[in-house]
Amino acid sequence: MSFDLPAHRLVTEPALETVVRLGMPHLAPQGLSESWLLKRLGDLHWQMLAARLGRPASAVEDREGNRVYAAFRQLRLEAARLDRAGEDDALVIRSRLWRLTRTQLISRHALEIGGEALGRVTLVSAFIRREGGSNRRVCRVEVPGLAELPLWGPPQPDAPSLGEGAEPSAEFSFTPCPPEDFNGAGFLYFPAYVAIVERALHAAGWMPPAGLPVRERTVRFHANLDPGDRVEVRTHLLPAASGELHVASLLCRGSDGARMAEIVTRRHGAVAPAPLQAI
Repeated sequence: MSFDLPAHRLVTEPALETVVRLGMPHLAPQGLSESWLLKRLGDLHWQMLAARLGRPASAVEDREGNRVYAAFRQLRLEAARLDRAGEDDALVIRSRLWRLTRTQLISRHALEIGGEALGRVTLVSAFIRREGGSNRRVCRVEVPGLAELPLWGPPQPDAPSLGEGAEPSAEFSFTPCPPEDFNGAGFLYFPAYVAIVERALHAAGWMPPAGLPVRERTVRFHANLDPGDRVEVRTHLLPAASGELHVASLLCRGSDGARMAEIVTRRHGAVAPAPLQAI
């Protein structure tokens, strides 16, 4: 689907504005922590939804009264300048929410510090509930009460798989830790997918220890996993301009090989990656 805002939605209701005074919990060596940011934006997405329904976030239910959750299906970080953020800065987040389909919502979050844009994040979520108590078995459901939410636009078909067709040039295996990588609902949290890919890139020796600033990132989420299962990551380089590092990663579930996510990341100010190291 396109992440471009439809023309009929350029004028919309006022955004929800959040201001965060940045300190060490919000920062990483390269500026604003992407992991912290995604967790905060995921929560804003859910809280805006709950406010629309007029109920606590813990009481969002489907038509049969079952507890449902928002599973993120797509994520897009654009024009990112997270490296401009520093301690004591006031990060301003302006957030808006739309209805995409009967079972999907889309939110957009504009980031700013001192009047300077730091990037834009778009999140697409679907309402789901578990079947049989496993994270591997979920079904999409509809939540009543959102008919008045502004409509994003006509639904569009998904684009082809990200970075498909190239041979992997590095492999990495990781077993998520429930206290660190899973959320309160017991699912592998969506920022953990990105964090796992970052671990894979560092393990491959493609980045300096301090990392390189992310300028763009696109993620498509397909599946989750149960605690104790592992994530297999296959990563390869994509064509890039001079001074860029452009990487595609495929995450698969270790137990059955199911595709969990595709992540494409572009970094600027990068040097050529170091020779591939044994993992």
